[in-house]
Amino acid sequence: MPRGKAKSETEPEKPVESDEKVDLEEENDPEEEMEEEVEYEEVEEEEEVEEIEEEVEEEEEDPDEEEEEEEEEEEEEEVEEVEEDDAMQNLDDDEKKKHAELLSLPPHKSEVYVGGIPLDAKSEDLKEFCERIGEVVQVRIMKGKDASENKGFAFVTYRNVELASKAIEELNNTEFKGRKIKCSTSQAKNRLFIGNIPRSWGEKDLKKVVTDIGPGVTAVELVKDMKNISNNRGFAFIDYHNNQCAEYGRQKMMSPSFKLGDNSPTVSWADPKNSDSSASSQVKAVYVKNLPKNVTQEQLKKLFEHHGKITKVVLPPPKSGQEKNRIGFVHFAERSNAMKALKNTERYELDGLL
Repeated sequence: MPRGKAKSETEPEKPVESDEKVDLEEENDPEEEMEEEVEYEEVEEEEEVEEIEEEVEEEEEDPDEEEEEEEEEEEEEEVEEVEEDDAMQNLDDDEKKKHAELLSLPPHKSEVYVGGIPLDAKSEDLKEFCERIGEVVQVRIMKGKDASENKGFAFVTYRNVELASKAIEELNNTEFKGRKIKCSTSQAKNRLFIGNIPRSWGEKDLKKVVTDIGPGVTAVELVKDMKNISNNRGFAFIDYHNNQCAEYGRQKMMSPSFKLGDNSPTVSWADPKNSDSSASSQVKAVYVKNLPKNVTQEQLKKLFEHHGKITKVVLPPPKSGQEKNRIGFVHFAERSNAMKALKNTERYELDGLL
């Protein structure tokens, strides 16, 4: 009987053309529960620590060179503006109107979490209370099963980030209708993870596609392959103007008809950007290759679940001629569990194959 290895690695040899996704746990309603969302990402293990040495040479700056650099930057900005204008021209009137509405909404971090409110508090009362700071755009009081009572917390959206920061500073630990309230920045997300990106793409290629599909893209972070800097590692992070723009883009890119070149991408919420962590430190999934032809998602889940909680298994359809060498992705709830699975030296057996 032929024998092969089913092993976990961190770097797919080829981009996957399509993904068949199965969620193994129900999604929680972000407005119903304050639980942290699990991040789903394609994982690549870095088995050795890469050390990058940078040599900085002090040189006298040529004024002409500075002028040339400034001109190049201005040209790049003009190109980006032209691309955005072209994208708008390709939209119908309804889409243009929708994009404008999303962009008119307050930016990320303008929403404030307000906890400890009375169970019988009304939106009108909370809005009036919070408007002592400045313009309030929206108030969302979270309701329980009994619509007559709330869950004791709400979200208040101000016109801008400055007002939200001021509200947190001045309203935290103050009294609202006899109750001391707590105020902090809302955990609404504005960052998406995109996997299965063609390895040959650059940031400009990806940015053009994501700006065409939806409004409000503020940053594109395409993770480079340190072993081959001309390629990327197959995944990226996209930052948006606000949560609403990000959600709009997420829904559009999750459509089966949406492609990155010939690839069907995986799209999910990413953890908020943290200056203390690199993109690779957010990875929580394991890439597995040399899988049997008839392997199922349930088999792959059982094979790895002793390492920790698994949130999703992705088993892309095999490419023509590669049916006996399938690949898969196992997504863990915690990065530590993914790293445990990667570093484990045990052999795995599926359908008699190792």
